[in-house]
Amino acid sequence: MNDRRREIDINEILMRVDNNNLYEKSALFIWGVLLYALSFSMFFSPNNIVTGGSTGLSIIIEELFGIEESTFVLLFSLTFLVIGYITLGRYATIKTVCGVIILPIFMRFTSIFPNFIDISELSLFLKVFIGGIILGLGNGIIIRSGFSVGGFQTIYQILNKYFMISIGKATLIVNGTLVCLGCVFFGITNAMYAIIGLYVASIVTDKVMLETSASKTFFIVTKKSAEIKEYIIDILGSSATIINARGGYSNDKQKIIMCAIPTRKYYEVKEIIEKIDEDSFFLITDTYEVFGGM
Repeated sequence: MNDRRREIDINEILMRVDNNNLYEKSALFIWGVLLYALSFSMFFSPNNIVTGGSTGLSIIIEELFGIEESTFVLLFSLTFLVIGYITLGRYATIKTVCGVIILPIFMRFTSIFPNFIDISELSLFLKVFIGGIILGLGNGIIIRSGFSVGGFQTIYQILNKYFMISIGKATLIVNGTLVCLGCVFFGITNAMYAIIGLYVASIVTDKVMLETSASKTFFIVTKKSAEIKEYIIDILGSSATIINARGGYSNDKQKIIMCAIPTRKYYEVKEIIEKIDEDSFFLITDTYEVFGGM
């Protein structure tokens, strides 16, 4: 009964966090998706640069079967939205619903931009470089908003949950495979430019998020260790270590939770911990590599 009650409390907290600053986060998300779609339609799609994700795959699908890119992204994302709901649960997929709908709309809208903005005089390197900057800005803003555009993000989460592959490695594997496919269909030169675009985008994304590492390690001192541990393990899908400690001033017995969190989840985790226990104290550090564990 206590476990059931705690689960209800955690879900209520998650919903309250989602409702905090909803309009601000939604506006941020819309701007991020618009920049994301703009980088694709203006710089990558016209030059057949496959940078990864469902948008990158859509370039290959259009080349093979003639299916319009935004249509494929919509169908692909809707399919994995359903799969994600079944395999990952409601909370893991609810934040992707808007992105699944908005991204294809913005892709279709920005696809007309090349008709009015002529960038043909720019070298391919400059197109990829500028596109990478805009893509990184869009990605960073989307992550900051707490929402997602779905698609391959769902695949990364499934690989993480069922095959114990980290989000970072899953992203590298999937995007690396897509870049290789792009090399097969559009040549090695385009594949090299795709790698440059992805690298530039990753740097800009990190700068937008004010982050320097792939993971963050949280050290959390709290009186609600059971609730926070449940959130980290059951909902976030990460592992946690409970450390017995004693307060230096009060000499009271305390629990410290140590956990490594993917950088992209930093803002969400920080906000939810504060909601679960307003009196908690936590220290957050950059973590560059994580080895071992179950």
